[in-house]
Amino acid sequence: MTEPADRGYSTSDVYKYLKAAVEMAAGPDQYQHAQLGELHNNIVDYATKKISAIRPPSVKVIVTCTIVQNTDAGFHISNSTHWDDDRDSLVTYQFQNKSMTVVVTAYLVQS
Repeated sequence: MTEPADRGYSTSDVYKYLKAAVEMAAGPDQYQHAQLGELHNNIVDYATKKISAIRPPSVKVIVTCTIVQNTDAGFHISNSTHWDDDRDSLVTYQFQNKSMTVVVTAYLVQS
């Protein structure tokens, strides 16, 4: 990933924090519908806290998380942005184990 000099954060670091958030929260655990709220909150809260610590105050952070039970059903996510590619970023991490797929995305937008 190439980094513009004036961005003030590294998208590689953002990716590292997204990955850590998902792997710490989900790990080898089985999909359990009753625990989805807690799993989702743990991922989003950890990622937001870590990313917010490395970004300049002028950068707003949005973290989204999608958790899907692995079945034979299809699954599709798409994102579309209209912004300044030199100042704003979108970083996504996807995790999959035998029972679930987790996709977490961070949007970092200059204000």
